[in-house]
Amino acid sequence: MKSYRALKWIQGIFIVFFFMAFCILLRAEHFLSTEYSIFLFSGLFGCLAFLAFDLISWNRQKKKEQRLFQLAQTDALTRLPNTSALKNELVKLSETVLEDDISCAVISFDNIHRLNRTYGHEAGDAVFREFADILRVSAEDLCFIGRKSGRTFLAIFRENSHEKTELFLERLKRGVEIHNETNGLLPITYYAEAAYNDELHYVSIYDLIKIRSGKRRQQA
Repeated sequence: MKSYRALKWIQGIFIVFFFMAFCILLRAEHFLSTEYSIFLFSGLFGCLAFLAFDLISWNRQKKKEQRLFQLAQTDALTRLPNTSALKNELVKLSETVLEDDISCAVISFDNIHRLNRTYGHEAGDAVFREFADILRVSAEDLCFIGRKSGRTFLAIFRENSHEKTELFLERLKRGVEIHNETNGLLPITYYAEAAYNDELHYVSIYDLIKIRSGKRRQQA
């Protein structure tokens, strides 16, 4: 890393040198030979070309790092934010006193183990991905949702959280109903629990997500 930085410093010095020399050439070119002019122009062009290449490489590297970070924060099976991403979200919320206008919902895929035992893990994983897709669509423009553990997901709602939570649960219910109507052999049964801080007034997000405030079940 140190050698790379030193190389960039040297490259920068060369660019400044050739640029200043080229400016002098433009102002007093009748004192300079044609060979010297070509040398300066070639050097300046070469340095600028290397600089442009570095900028392109840096941009590509930045995008690569962003993709890698996104992959590291994404659950491989569901393509939703993974446990690590969810923990980061909870840490951010725990840095201040929890506001009242926030709510959460814990959603669990109730019958996934039965589907795995009956139809095999390949079929179970396929249905799990479909359930995750339903969750993603249901959460769109409403909340952050991530995989909490094996079959459990956590959704966090802010700003008009009560209304957003209810809309999310309705979307989820409808999405599962549509799935079950078209995939009778591989139905989804889930339960969802919601907790609203405008009712509970907790100061920590960790207290809120532990709340059990009544279950809403969708049966196959």
